[in-house]
Amino acid sequence: MDSTTHTTTTVEFVDWRAKAKEKLEAEDKLFKGGRAAASVQSYVLRALLNFADQEPRFAEVVCNTERTFSECCAAVVHNAGEVLSDLEAYRKAVQFYFPNAEISFSMNINLTGTPPTEEEMRAPATIKPENATPNIPKPQEPAKEKPDQKKPKPEKKPAKKKEKQSEDSMQLSLEGWF
Repeated sequence: MDSTTHTTTTVEFVDWRAKAKEKLEAEDKLFKGGRAAASVQSYVLRALLNFADQEPRFAEVVCNTERTFSECCAAVVHNAGEVLSDLEAYRKAVQFYFPNAEISFSMNINLTGTPPTEEEMRAPATIKPENATPNIPKPQEPAKEKPDQKKPKPEKKPAKKKEKQSEDSMQLSLEGWF
């Protein structure tokens, strides 16, 4: 019999997904941010939890990053203007933690039940657009003027005032992803 000693190395398994979830949820409870960052907070959290669950390497990076979830949300809305698409918000959130990562988006339609009846398809819309203006075709180019003809001056319409929004307000549509 061989008298050599065998050493066993134990490799510790780290559940990065669970750790990332704990970290993100703890930081979510301590969230600090402006109105714009707060408006994306719950959606970004849900997306990051989903991404961490999909990809253990991403979860590990989230765990080892010293930056906070509050800072992530601030980065998502930074220089976003008034409107930020769902895809761009989630891309910015992922790249806050993992700069070389990309996300993909897939949308599918699942028809369930029977198609609408002829009566349902003919029914008028119950919700109408606000401030609807009719689609008026563009006028054709005017005929060339004769040199001795005076051109009437067009009437000036008063400029519409744009509603001023505060710098930390934005419009988002981040529903129904997960």
